[in-house]
Amino acid sequence: MTLSWFLALLMFVVVAGFTPGPNNIIAMSIGFNHGYKKALPHVAGVTIGFPVMLILIGFIIKPIMQQYEQLFMLLKYICIVYILYIAYHIATEKPSIDELSSNKKPITFLQSLAFQWINPKAWAGALTTITVYMPKEHYAQGIYIAALLSAVTTIGAISTWAIMGREIKRFFSSQKQMRIFNVAMALLLVVSVGMMLFY
Repeated sequence: MTLSWFLALLMFVVVAGFTPGPNNIIAMSIGFNHGYKKALPHVAGVTIGFPVMLILIGFIIKPIMQQYEQLFMLLKYICIVYILYIAYHIATEKPSIDELSSNKKPITFLQSLAFQWINPKAWAGALTTITVYMPKEHYAQGIYIAALLSAVTTIGAISTWAIMGREIKRFFSSQKQMRIFNVAMALLLVVSVGMMLFY
């Protein structure tokens, strides 16, 4: 493995981690409606969940996928339906100026952990990492390095989006404005899923 390989992988991981996607949009929504502290279970869930997913896909699931492509297409559409349900959950969040009085609880650590397996962007990122960036001669080492880079990047990325959500709330003075924000976040989540359909 070379420095150029590491830098290429690092750039991909950082870009994939910070660009809009279901995890980041959910983090922003939690930060907006509940504050940053309430987003920490989601931060932890993604930080642990995605690297574990990457490792399992790299060593176990990739060979299965090559044999049963239709099954994974079916799972893909089931995942999309569930993410649309989460978008509905965000859109119908009852906004409140007080972060503690929101009517719905944010996603938990275990829910976030499990969510990675139905997140199209997570699948796309993991499969791209494995098929494009992994060296043949040091495949296992490459997987572990990618998982570590993903974990470190995720902490920064998910936290950044949650903090942005919290800070944006300062500019909203009414429940109507906050409801518009929640609907916008839900629509962004739907758009991100739509983009993954063509990935």
